Amino acid sequence: MEDYAAFERAMNRDKVYLDLCFEEICEAIGADAESLDRLILSEIGLDGRETVDFYRSKFC
Repeated sequence: MEDYAAFERAMNRDKVYLDLCFEEICEAIGADAESLDRLILSEIGLDGRETVDFYRSKFC
């Protein structure tokens, strides 16, 4: 869950979705992309790429 919290902070506070794709965000926060992708999918029903796309469509 630590990776999920780091992802959430990066998206909400740092707005990394403006410049980075999901894999780049994972690299920046030191998270395994596959594991975080599964966790995000189980928590919110979207995979990592869909989550980044959602943020872009709602907040850009």
